[in-house]
Amino acid sequence: MKKGCLIAIAAALGLIIIIILLAFALTRGAVKSAENFLGLIGSVKIAAAYESASATLKSQQTLESFTQSVKDLGLTDFASASWSSRETKNDRAHLEGSVKTRAGGTIPLNMDLVKESGTWKVIYLSAPQSGVAVSQGGKQLPTDEKSKTLILDSLLDFNKAIQDRRFDSFHAKISRAWQEQITADKLKEVFQQFIDKKLDISSIKTVDPVLSEPPQINSDGLLVLKGYYPTHPLKVNFQLKYIYEHPAWKLFGIQVNVNE
Repeated sequence: MKKGCLIAIAAALGLIIIIILLAFALTRGAVKSAENFLGLIGSVKIAAAYESASATLKSQQTLESFTQSVKDLGLTDFASASWSSRETKNDRAHLEGSVKTRAGGTIPLNMDLVKESGTWKVIYLSAPQSGVAVSQGGKQLPTDEKSKTLILDSLLDFNKAIQDRRFDSFHAKISRAWQEQITADKLKEVFQQFIDKKLDISSIKTVDPVLSEPPQINSDGLLVLKGYYPTHPLKVNFQLKYIYEHPAWKLFGIQVNVNE
């Protein structure tokens, strides 16, 4: 093999090693938080683990349902963890690997963390092969009828806010998690164009919505309902996001537009 090729291979290997080391450095904080979290569960300090989790996870689950979930996953027997994949993007981290139990077993595990006030906190964990997700906490996708009710209630509440020219009542009905991120005045500012155009979508009460894709729970644990109302002369298009705040789905985001 020529000397030039050997040098190129060595340089490539050196670059790969640097990338791996950089990935480990960037994810070190998230890995430490994840393993501390698992360690608390393994020490049967489940309430402490729950309190250390992200606000989103705690808004989706009660301590009781969280406790049952981690027991179902077998995490109360946690001994150690190893990660085959670890990455960060902005304020989110994703870890994939497995947990070793004190009994000598292995549990495949995926974990997502979010940085809150400078600290990595667990937002989601699942055992892929078992199909059990802690962030689901027993949540189920709503039926078609329930989805339609959620959509109609949310859009009529939104429409009332437009007609009243104020979003105080609408703001009071959305999820706690969204309330923490936005004020009623800010909502009014965001949708001021609807108020100025005197938009009224109350005609949706007499028409069934058409879902453009099946209800789904996205990677953030949010229920996404997307579709339109075939009203005339204007069709009402929507995309709504909901977060589970025990015991119900609560609105966490709304997009609405109308066209012919």
